Amino acid sequence: QLLAQIDWRQQWYPVHVIDTMDPARPHRTRLLGMNLVIWNDGPKRNGVKELGSWRVFEDSCPHRRGPLSEGRIEEDGNLLCAYHAWRFNGSGRCVGLPFCSSKTPQQSRRAECGSFPCQVAGGLLFVFPCSGPDAPREAAKVELPQLALNMQRETTNEQMQ
Repeated sequence: QLLAQIDWRQQWYPVHVIDTMDPARPHRTRLLGMNLVIWNDGPKRNGVKELGSWRVFEDSCPHRRGPLSEGRIEEDGNLLCAYHAWRFNGSGRCVGLPFCSSKTPQQSRRAECGSFPCQVAGGLLFVFPCSGPDAPREAAKVELPQLALNMQRETTNEQMQ
């Protein structure tokens, strides 16, 4: 009966160890049957990748559903789809379409990627697998698992010593 009351998409899940991910490229993962792409939106300065924020999107370009994990991270930190070169910023908005000078297509919600709230704790990347405009507010209502909070405290204590 308790399991019937749990909304599995309203929880935080660890999906990756931060130290094992290259911030200069997208990473594929799966969670609750969903294909996801993890990437870091930091720009390159003088050829060196700066750390930005980790982002998690559906691994599917809204244009033709090509996997974004096969794309690349551009110099400005945007994620580029390998198939038709659509570019997305950290919030999932389309910020560039090839051969399109008008901003109209980029302003369409249909040209946005499904993005998920995420945060780093204890060296792990946690994802809240709920997307949409209310997702950040919903994620803020749910605490990270106790294990993550304990790991975060231990990491902080080690850094202080």
